[in-house]
Amino acid sequence: MSSIVPPAEGVDEPLATDLADCLRQFDAVDADAEKVIWGLDEDQFHWSPASSHWSIAQCLVHLAIMGHRYLPILDDVMERARAQGLLSRGPFHYSFVERWVVHATEPPPRIRLRTPLSARPPDDRTREIVHAEFLGMQQALRNRVRGANGLDLARARVISPFAKSLKMGLGSCFSFLAAHERRHLWQAWQVRRHEDFPRP
Repeated sequence: MSSIVPPAEGVDEPLATDLADCLRQFDAVDADAEKVIWGLDEDQFHWSPASSHWSIAQCLVHLAIMGHRYLPILDDVMERARAQGLLSRGPFHYSFVERWVVHATEPPPRIRLRTPLSARPPDDRTREIVHAEFLGMQQALRNRVRGANGLDLARARVISPFAKSLKMGLGSCFSFLAAHERRHLWQAWQVRRHEDFPRP
């Protein structure tokens, strides 16, 4: 995992509203993840309704993969933003495209895109390992959110590791990652609620 970027100037001050909201979203995601895996044995955790569908395990592994891809990019963006003096306490204004991308990512899926090969999850890890990796990733993302305090969350731009044409403000990127997590937890719930899901 990449190193955590030092906090921006003013990080001891209260978090910018956008960042505080992102932390609340990540907390809610954690709580939902705990619910969706609660009480599952290994067979249930790795069950899927069809070979073309992901298991609950794969949904969480995918989120960890995505987070790992974004962490070094976030670190680089924050470091460059500080070096360039892109500092602000807000309010921040994001483009229509950025807001649309975040909205379109929310569950239930409105637009289905093929998952890049590098982000497709294996299904060969135990429930305990997957859970620990997911929680570790969530904490790493929180650290980046806190480290972004004081930066201009709209002018500091993040380029997607999967679509170079997609550029988002740092604040929009955090919101996108939270929405993406909700999207795949929704997917995990569809698996757990499936009529053929193995139950005791």
